[in-house]
Order: sequence, then structure tokens, then C-alpha cells
Amino acid sequence: MRDSRLQEIYERVQEAELVLVGLGEDFQYDWRALTNDVRYREIEKEIGDNEDRVWIIPFLQKMVLMQRNAERWELAYKNLHKIITGKNYFIVSLCMDDLIYKEKFTENRVVTPCGGFRKMQCDCNCSHILSDVPVQHYNAVLRYYRKEISIEELQEPCCETCGNKLRFNQLGVKRYAEEGYIDQWREYTKWLQGTVNKKLCVLELGVGMEYPTILRFPLEKIAFYNQKAFLYRVHPVLYQLGGEIGGKGVGIQADPVEFLCGLGEEY
Repeated sequence: MRDSRLQEIYERVQEAELVLVGLGEDFQYDWRALTNDVRYREIEKEIGDNEDRVWIIPFLQKMVLMQRNAERWELAYKNLHKIITGKNYFIVSLCMDDLIYKEKFTENRVVTPCGGFRKMQCDCNCSHILSDVPVQHYNAVLRYYRKEISIEELQEPCCETCGNKLRFNQLGVKRYAEEGYIDQWREYTKWLQGTVNKKLCVLELGVGMEYPTILRFPLEKIAFYNQKAFLYRVHPVLYQLGGEIGGKGVGIQADPVEFLCGLGEEY
């Protein structure tokens, strides 16, 4: 049975002049798919406390995203695209799994300020330049996962400029390279300026309190100050809205991925 709340969101989006989507950490791929893997648990034991081998883990995560089944998330993104297609939208995503880039969203209307697996950077960000993921290192980790080579045969990728460690361009590295998203963030802030006094529908999906100053608090502020805005907050636990929002928002207690998967085929 189609969820009537999804029907309401769909209709409000169609009536809106602009649509702002915020995807939070609870919309991200479930990494338990990796930890439930027998071979991965073997690798964890082999790595142990050896900090010089920890770099292998994110390569395994990228491998999982490229090869494992992510049907729930793919359907959720497909349905989100159905809901907002044809509208003037912008998506801000805190997810670092890159799954959003597999759907047909307009790429210059998406910003992922926490980074992901698409590019790598020097751990010290010495050159402020991002690089492609080295194919030879990725393939070597894949062969190691398949037990075709030993862990001793793996070599950690290094920065060609300074020789330091090469990391995936993700929030949490020693000196996170904002160059990976800053231009798109400027596009987002410019787009936001055009929402003033416009009929704006805000969809907040799975946004918790991990990075509240990036999405949760700003989206509340937008809904509060824009008299024509309406906020939908979907979260399994933190779905409540502040009293100052008044009748300009609805909190929905639900897993955001499962919630979007409930969109009917008739749309």
C-alpha cells in the first residue's frame, strides 16, 4: 500500500517552485555488508593493530560499493529522482558512499561536502590537487581479497609531489582537501539566494546530529525564515521539529531509505 505521507510530499514538491534535498548520515550505505563478509573478517585479523596496513580498509569499502548489491539504496535514489525530476532542485548529501552519482541527477545540482571514493588526495594536502584512484593499487587490493596475492605484496599509494600517504578525499583525513567540493558549494549557496520568498519544499532525509551545522540546523533556519517554505524531516529517531517551525513542517519517524522505497510504480 502506498504511504499517504509520500503522496503528500510528492504533491507538495510538484506545487513548489524550488526543492532542496538534504541527505544525512542515516541515508548512507550500510557498511555491515562488509563486516558480515567472511573474507573481510579474515583481513581484519590479518591487519590487526598494524597501522601501516589500515589504508587497505577504504579500498575494500570502495570495492564493496562497486561490486556488491545495494538494491535498497538504488531504489531509494531512483524514487527520489522521480519525485524531484523536472523541478528546480539542489541536493546536499553528507553520504560518502557516492551512490548518489549512480542515479541520473543533474551533477551540478549535487554537492557532497564530506567527500567520497571518487578522488584521492595527499594526506597533508600539499598541492591542493585531487587525483584519480590509482587502478593498480585498487586491483592489487582486489587480488588480495581474492587470495591471489599476499598482504606483503601490497604497496600503499603515495603522493607524487611530497611522498606522503595518499588518502581518499573524505572528511577525516589529516588535512581534508575542500577543493573536492568547494566549487559546488558555491553553486549551492548561490542557488539558495534565489529561494528567498519563493515557494520552497525542503526534504530532509536521514539527517542526524553528526554534522548538524552543515544540514540540520541550516535547513531549520531556512524553513523558519522563508515564509513560503515547508520542511519534511524523515528520520528513525531524530524526526522531531522545533516549536518555532510551527505549521511549516512535518516530522516523520521512519528509516529514510525504506520510506523512499515505498513510492508506487504509478509515478
